[in-house]
Amino acid sequence: MLSGQEAKGELERELANEHNLPPLLARLFAARWQNDPSVSAPYLSPRIEELNGLGASPALPEILAHLKKARAENLPVLFYGDYDVDGVLAVCILFLVSQQLGMKSGYFLPSRFKEGYGLNQRVVQRTAEKGYRVLFALDCGTSNKEEVDLAHELGLTVVCLDHHAPAGDVPDMPLINPHLQDGIDPMCTAGMAYCFAREWLAAEGEDPSLADKNFLDLAALGTIGDVVPLVGDNFILAHVGMQRIPQSPHPGLRAMLRALKLGAMEFLTWRDLAFKLVPALNAAGRMAHARLAAELFLARDEKAATTLAAQLVRLNWERRDTQDRVHNEAAQQALSQEGAAVLVLYKPDWNQGVTGIVAAKIAEAFGRPALILSDLDSEEGVSVGSGRAPSEVNLLATLEPVRGVATRLGGHAAAAGMTVPTAAIPELRSLLHDAVAVRLAGVKPDEPFECEAEPDELGDGLVPALMDLYPFGEGHPPPRIRLRNARVERARLVGQDKTHLMLSIRRSGASLLRVIGFRKSHLANRLLEGTTCDLDVELDLDNYQNRVGLQLGLIGLAGEESASEQAQV
Repeated sequence: MLSGQEAKGELERELANEHNLPPLLARLFAARWQNDPSVSAPYLSPRIEELNGLGASPALPEILAHLKKARAENLPVLFYGDYDVDGVLAVCILFLVSQQLGMKSGYFLPSRFKEGYGLNQRVVQRTAEKGYRVLFALDCGTSNKEEVDLAHELGLTVVCLDHHAPAGDVPDMPLINPHLQDGIDPMCTAGMAYCFAREWLAAEGEDPSLADKNFLDLAALGTIGDVVPLVGDNFILAHVGMQRIPQSPHPGLRAMLRALKLGAMEFLTWRDLAFKLVPALNAAGRMAHARLAAELFLARDEKAATTLAAQLVRLNWERRDTQDRVHNEAAQQALSQEGAAVLVLYKPDWNQGVTGIVAAKIAEAFGRPALILSDLDSEEGVSVGSGRAPSEVNLLATLEPVRGVATRLGGHAAAAGMTVPTAAIPELRSLLHDAVAVRLAGVKPDEPFECEAEPDELGDGLVPALMDLYPFGEGHPPPRIRLRNARVERARLVGQDKTHLMLSIRRSGASLLRVIGFRKSHLANRLLEGTTCDLDVELDLDNYQNRVGLQLGLIGLAGEESASEQAQV
């Protein structure tokens, strides 16, 4: 039996010799993957043929049978989704499959401000009244027992694909959910919808590769947008699907890329998707209605798509302004809750469309779970909130002690949503002040570095190997390096508000390494030109001037807190 060190050495040699990883990356990923083939395999052979898919779910044949019956008997099907990019994409994928199969079908996306998250009883009632016979819940439904029971009473067949953790009793319906079934990777619903589309087309005698041609780009976008861990099937979908996004078959996605000045890019980074494309798409549900995003993806001509894309870009600018205001006000409240295990922040008029983003920023800045609440316009005396937590904390489990106070509580480890009587917010705050943060098993805060390197070991020679291991993100972070003996040749502040720090690091010869420190302007007076120091950096890719190159992201000075931005709140 090999010792841990021997096993690591064996994998390191395999990565270098058989997979052509440069020695630095072979050393780093051998340590990260701990010689576990089940962990490393998807990254080393990311092919669609290697997907686990949904085949392990006992509900899959039953859902397919209901849809085959609906097609054979011409029964109308309604696809009911969610207002974020994952829910919208899942609906679009399966709605398009149903149209391709010539079925009677429609779709419904709720308003964040009117119906809220999940199945809505009034909408279920209208669905039955309009003559639909099958309701297909996507990215919701797992925690909607009352609504599913109502649908059954009204004669509707309900089936579901969802990835949210159950809150309370699970409805009696054919349901595929990674939280409830072994053998299914923790996909977002758009990824599940793509896998289901393959199964559905095959069951109807169609070529399942049509799903690859038409929906792999959407599955990748949903995977990045919903920040699911890039492990197993998720990495395969993201890796293969991202390569198809620049030449997407969907006029709406191409128009959106043009509107964001990404249309000419042959290679899109995961940051392009996560921080440019996804926020613009989510602006529909945050500031107006998610159907605008659905109409974009379903648009068949360039003119209509271009008009919708421009509208979403305008909404995204509005979202940014609103988000900045809410964040500043919430951060001031958070400063007054020193010692609280969970930050409970409330103002009646905060826009519910941005509370989730603000909660994430507050949780990151203060290192604690944060719950951002505001009043529900459609119902007096009721408040709704979004929660986020640091990566090592299971937020939904941490909030369990207040389930009796909340009228609705759902979500998963990284994010949660809550409905609560406004009058109960002080009690909520009191209960969570001394709550015990539930840690995720086996998850630790990111270490500042995974291995050490000298400047001469870094360069564009790493780019092909990084592309093979791309994209990075949740569960598969960019490699973190301690860069020894880094000599700063040039340092300057960049960005519209000069909050980013750009460094040029000397290597042997005349070449320089470019290091970008996002929101690291506070380090400028310690990284002056001529300084030699050790830096913690992450290795990533960029597409500057439409050329794929190495990007070094500054984490911080070696041995120091790198992410403390409380002083900038």
